[in-house]
Amino acid sequence: MQSFQSHFKGSSFAHLFMLLSVAVLFFVALKKPIQTWDILGYVAVVESQKLTQKNDIHSTVYEKLKVYASDEEFNDLVNSSDYRKTMYEDADAFNQQIPFYKIRIIFIALISLLTAFGLNVFFASHLVVAASGVLGLLAFYYAYRKVIHPAFWLVVPMFFIVLDGLNIARIVTADPLAFLWVGLISYAFIHEKWSLLFGLLVSSVLVRTDLLLLVAIMLSYLILFKPALRLAGGLTLAASIGAYWFANNYADNYGWSTVFYYALVSNMSATHPLEYSSIVITPGQYLSEVLLHLGGFIDEPPLLLFSALVLLQVIFVLILREANIKSLLVEIINRHKPLVLTLMSVLYVVAHYLLFPVLENRFFIAEYMIALFGLFVIISKLLNIKH
Repeated sequence: MQSFQSHFKGSSFAHLFMLLSVAVLFFVALKKPIQTWDILGYVAVVESQKLTQKNDIHSTVYEKLKVYASDEEFNDLVNSSDYRKTMYEDADAFNQQIPFYKIRIIFIALISLLTAFGLNVFFASHLVVAASGVLGLLAFYYAYRKVIHPAFWLVVPMFFIVLDGLNIARIVTADPLAFLWVGLISYAFIHEKWSLLFGLLVSSVLVRTDLLLLVAIMLSYLILFKPALRLAGGLTLAASIGAYWFANNYADNYGWSTVFYYALVSNMSATHPLEYSSIVITPGQYLSEVLLHLGGFIDEPPLLLFSALVLLQVIFVLILREANIKSLLVEIINRHKPLVLTLMSVLYVVAHYLLFPVLENRFFIAEYMIALFGLFVIISKLLNIKH
């Protein structure tokens, strides 16, 4: 049993350690960016706010890329695959990619805001993802700090790196911002900041539309088990669906079938997605892709670690509580919000895969970290450490 004084000192040290770790991780992410083709899609959206002609958008993006990137990076982004060659040579094909990126409304808004202050659009993009990634880690710290022993925070930055969090913060996608948003959602949920939670849930759809799955899962829990929040939860769900509709219409998005065909069935070879905007995925095509990509599970160490973390939580709780699964679930749902988040994370990963069978770590970094924190919560309780 810790004394109050020693626990206070441990908490203070953990706080300082996390702040320093976040600063170091931010510096590394910003100074060692990874260039992928996605950055061109996001830059194209920003440039399309000022330019209207397809050829002008296309030429401006590549001219700015040539100035910003090294010769090696530029050559990689324009010549390393047939897809990239087509995008470089065909302005029409390039502009047809814009809806895939324009739909990340808040992410684009942040980049545009920074460019309005004179920052280079490529640097601004990396600044947003680096800051989002590390601030997301800090948001999770404030969410869980009162239910996890301070000593565990000393290994959290290492797990963040092992689970691919640092690499994700070096690549320009909306995923680090989604990680930050889920961290904030976790904070609001654990600390019962309901007004903040509902606002974050609605706006999360404007960060990354697939977060509507998390919104549905979390609001279903609140509506089912928190009677006082049912009306607010129902209104939030309606508003979230409205935000989803708005984002898709604003971006002129192609729809699920087109994205599924473009990214999975054609394996990115259908470089003009507009031509496939009316395509309908058959049940056979869907099942084929779901089964095909299941094998990638063993090729993703962070996903395997996530599974192990969840399994350990189940084993620890079952053994310690000496309860059957049904009664255990009832207890967790009613009393342990950090463990409820773990259950929600599992449901999200499964639902996300069934909707879009891709196992890329960038989609699930928040869920991976939630599983880690859930295990730390259980071990902290095992050690009978009071907070």
